[in-house]
Amino acid sequence: MIRVRLMARPDCGLCDEALGALRRLSRRTSLDIERVDVTRDPDLLGRYLVRVPVLVVGGAELDAAGIDDAAIGRWLDEVAG
Repeated sequence: MIRVRLMARPDCGLCDEALGALRRLSRRTSLDIERVDVTRDPDLLGRYLVRVPVLVVGGAELDAAGIDDAAIGRWLDEVAG
């Protein structure tokens, strides 16, 4: 199982799209998806507010705005080893 943290903020359409992509990808790969609201943590807010959505697996990050399911799937395969 791959643990994926989705750095997001409320009312973010791109964040919702990234979550949808992760849910679709979880049909082929076991994913533990955690949506993290960056507006609730000042440290995360400063780092991610203008970058969301960002996918985080271990120490690897992917700016996922506008990226399709296939690209996210390839990234997950790469970082999961």
